[in-house]
Amino acid sequence: MPLSLAQLVVLAFQVSWSENIERLLSDKIKIDLQSALQQIESTLGILADLVLADQPTVRRRKLEHLIIEHVHKRDVTRALIDKKVDSATNFEWLAQMRLYFEPKNQNVLEQLKIRMANAEFHYGFEYLGLQDRLVQTPLTDRCFLTMTQALHAKFGGSPFGPAGTGKTESVKALGNALGRFVLVFNCDEAFDFQAMGRIFVGLCQVGAWGCFDEFNRLEERMLSAVSQQIQTIQEALRQQSMSNKNTLKIELVGKSITVNSNMAIFITMNPGYAGRSNLPDNLKMLFRSLAMTVPDKVLIAQVMLYSQGFRQAEILSKKIVPLFTLLSEQLSNQSHYDFGLRSLKSVLVMAGNIKRERIKNDIQNDDEQEIVIQAIMDSFVPRLVADDLVLLNSLLNDVFPNATYNRPSMTRLREEIENAAKQMYLVCDQLWIEKVLQLYQITNLNHGLMLVGPTSCGMLFI
Repeated sequence: MPLSLAQLVVLAFQVSWSENIERLLSDKIKIDLQSALQQIESTLGILADLVLADQPTVRRRKLEHLIIEHVHKRDVTRALIDKKVDSATNFEWLAQMRLYFEPKNQNVLEQLKIRMANAEFHYGFEYLGLQDRLVQTPLTDRCFLTMTQALHAKFGGSPFGPAGTGKTESVKALGNALGRFVLVFNCDEAFDFQAMGRIFVGLCQVGAWGCFDEFNRLEERMLSAVSQQIQTIQEALRQQSMSNKNTLKIELVGKSITVNSNMAIFITMNPGYAGRSNLPDNLKMLFRSLAMTVPDKVLIAQVMLYSQGFRQAEILSKKIVPLFTLLSEQLSNQSHYDFGLRSLKSVLVMAGNIKRERIKNDIQNDDEQEIVIQAIMDSFVPRLVADDLVLLNSLLNDVFPNATYNRPSMTRLREEIENAAKQMYLVCDQLWIEKVLQLYQITNLNHGLMLVGPTSCGMLFI
């Protein structure tokens, strides 16, 4: 694995899992999915130990990708067992994304196939690098199923829903799964008919996917004109699919171009915001819509903890997410407070760093609950106003009863801060020193920092 591309390692596991489950389901004598589940859980334990070891950054990212994929396959295998799936033709199995390697195929680029329900695609083999991997939830699986059916019928995909539900990320993750290059365009009032046409020309020629974020921000007169361009492209894709040819030419913005059969168009919408246009009926017909609801934060936290090497991920995730909900509801309303999914993920990554640091320094106390509490305190205490600190401690005691938090003393750094203050002729009290220590801790978590406070409170000297 050290010399292998993460993309290839994950693909190899996906092919192995698909073929293994299909073989077990096709065995009429004894269907034993439990053995496949035990194998995945055993591998997951090994990967969790490896990710905690002293690894180069790239290799750790590979391990994290593998853990995220193994957790998803474990959950799918559990669901197949719970639903008593006993046939390779059962819809519960067919609805999963399955990868098959066919080495006998003469065309090398068509040897790796992806199937989902009745849709079948050739893997695109686009080099994607070590991108952040999306945690797959049942909502993501439903999105993938709907979008692959749309692609199979040569339509576009249209996930819609509130902000932060993973509309754009799900489209990018689907492109990643199919080996396609996804380009995201943030739509606004500045987009005109010619600009959209030029983008479509480029997508058709290179065979990339275009994801138009907040598509309903375009003016209604623009939407109607753009629908004609999209319809022309989709009709060309259908004709190519029926004739098995990739040479059909179309006219777009005065240019004659060949449509690459791999190209696709997706749009995302957030209907709840003001200033959004209604899609005309002729445009709605060109896309398959999917409502995206609030993501399963508990499952996302669980997978993130697994990827950071936590063995008690299932238990801890059920405590951390409710804590974040309580913090967002009960703490005062401040403009710089953020208790959303992005903040949750940063705390979990910080917990993983603390756990690895303890192992590296050979610290015997490996209580995972205490590590998570330390990550929460180190991340949030510097951000909270004084009145909210008491409430934070109270909520922590409610969610993690009998848990202790032993903050690192950092005696050496504290002494150096006091010496530096004397050299600058500053009078430093304990509160000021605490803020300097907090700034040091937060720099280990974030690259960009913002000090918030009134004039003459000492921000510059901190």
